[in-house]
Amino acid sequence: MRFKFAIGIFLILLLPTVVGAQELRIISENNPPFNFIKHGTLTGSSMEIVQEMLRRMNRTDTIQVLTWARGYNLAVSRPNVVLFSTARTNQRENLFHWVGPLYRVRFGFYAKKESELQLTNLEDAKKVGAIATYKNDVREQLLRSQGFTNLDSSKSPVSNLKKLMSGRVDLWLFSNLGVKRIANQVGVDLDELELVLPYKDYYAYIAISKGTSQNVVNRWREVLDELKQEGTFEKITQQWLPAESIPPVQPASVATKTVSVELRIYTENSPPANYLADGRLQGLSVEIVREILRRHNIPDTIEVVPWARGYALALNQPNVALFSTTRLPQREKLFKWVGPIYSQTWGLYAKQGSGIKIKSLEAARRVARIGTYHQDAKEQYLLAQGFQNLISANKNLSNIRHLIDGSIDLWVSSDFNMPFLARQAGIEPDKLELVFAFKKVQNYIAFSVQTPDAYIYQWQQTLDAIKRDGTYDRLSSRP
Repeated sequence: MRFKFAIGIFLILLLPTVVGAQELRIISENNPPFNFIKHGTLTGSSMEIVQEMLRRMNRTDTIQVLTWARGYNLAVSRPNVVLFSTARTNQRENLFHWVGPLYRVRFGFYAKKESELQLTNLEDAKKVGAIATYKNDVREQLLRSQGFTNLDSSKSPVSNLKKLMSGRVDLWLFSNLGVKRIANQVGVDLDELELVLPYKDYYAYIAISKGTSQNVVNRWREVLDELKQEGTFEKITQQWLPAESIPPVQPASVATKTVSVELRIYTENSPPANYLADGRLQGLSVEIVREILRRHNIPDTIEVVPWARGYALALNQPNVALFSTTRLPQREKLFKWVGPIYSQTWGLYAKQGSGIKIKSLEAARRVARIGTYHQDAKEQYLLAQGFQNLISANKNLSNIRHLIDGSIDLWVSSDFNMPFLARQAGIEPDKLELVFAFKKVQNYIAFSVQTPDAYIYQWQQTLDAIKRDGTYDRLSSRP
């Protein structure tokens, strides 16, 4: 009896070690720059992070590179499977345990530039002949959940691009961080492709299958947090990814600290993101900010002010939030950022029938008069590019009227704003034409630099939750 009792105590003491040492099947796919094989070696931003995590956990599990569809099916159906990098979506939320995030990626619909295909929303995309998608990939799953029936699925992004270039499909749904690599593999110049409709931004994670010990999951989370807090995570990922794709890392003291500040929130009258209609403030950005305020039990005190005034207040005073603000390199250190809220493409617009042809920014510099909005991001960008032919207006609607009456030759706007602003000015959008698109950007909530980091972290976490739980999709689909 004494011997059996001793054996029982020994097994109990040993149990945590045995559980922690559970053999895992670790699966990835060939998807540069995140995880891929180069000269027979596994490498990439996510691959190097996972390899470092395994080293620190003293694990000897082998990483397998499989097709995405096969790896995904194994992770969904079996315990003790680790799959990376996996986009975390509302549809997948309860299918896995999540460790991350590892990076942020932007999905969009790409077309051949010569197609001159124009899309304004997902309903337009449903009407094209065929869309190339990657089998069991998050992008394909999202479109199926949205009711798409025109998907042409394959097991290779390379095949999808070949289909697009040969005319077998009309669109290809892919990510901003992968399109250049696939184009190079196929031998296609990036100038032959055009992003005709941005779709979604997502964070990629390590997905651990259900049925795996919670002790194992917790250990993976702890080690990734260690890498982030000490700077190893950023050191590895910045070798592979642009800064805007690397998730911000908050100090542990910030991440766990709850703060409350007396915040002043400003926006402008700029449809469709934020605008006044019958005296009521509305728009996608407004609804998102209101949802964040609601979840934090903060009163809705959003004020509408001229953009230049709001920008100056956010620049010079503490605890100020300004939206929607385009995030640009020259603004990066002027504010603290929460987002992105949405994407847009900037362009130069002319009066329909003007005959103006622009194929580059250099050519645009030779145009006599370009109307811009004072202190707007597009104006700041062109000034930084050396433009000296800008005519700045305090009211953006004035630019549209000046364009129609011939006081200016071009107007700087975006695909997101132009139709709404034109109608506000009493002009039908088809009276204007896009003559040159020159930059794709993302819009954020900008906070004054004196705002506490912990407060920024809370807002970002809440926005991420709004995107994960489907609230963002619901708000963005409203007419």
